[in-house]
Amino acid sequence: MLFSRIEVLLRLVMPQEEAALVREVREAWSRASADRADAVMSSLLSATGARAVGWWRRVGEELEQISFQAVADMPQEVRIGFMAATGRVAMSRIELGCVRAAAELRPVVAREDAVQRGLTGSASWLTRFGASQSLALPIVRDGLAVGVLAIATEKVFDDDSPIWRMMAAIVAELAN
Repeated sequence: MLFSRIEVLLRLVMPQEEAALVREVREAWSRASADRADAVMSSLLSATGARAVGWWRRVGEELEQISFQAVADMPQEVRIGFMAATGRVAMSRIELGCVRAAAELRPVVAREDAVQRGLTGSASWLTRFGASQSLALPIVRDGLAVGVLAIATEKVFDDDSPIWRMMAAIVAELAN
């Protein structure tokens, strides 16, 4: 019943192909398949025109990276460096948007002024990604973050934009 209501909502909020992407992300999450997760995240990267997307699962007091996908023109050393730095991150590392989103159970936006917001870790990665903004959304079940979905974009957007709404729809689906 809940799934069908979400499907109806998705059809109203986003085009059919984006709604299909939401379902694919949920399937990849439930199967815990790295290959499937990478394929779905590549689709999300393409659908949003983002510079990078990341997905983490909470394991105890850490976030473990499920997938990280970036645009083809991102330097390999940046890609590998980010994956190494965020592959497994302690929940105490709130200078990173993904961790702060999980710790505070709310969306976290980092922009070029991220240093002033206490997101020093995110600010440095934004610059290396060639991005202006990142958004990290917690996947919450029973009052606990079980994961995080994040996106870094060249253009700044707000909570009324199609990208934010699509990310929120994906997170809502994963929370069930």
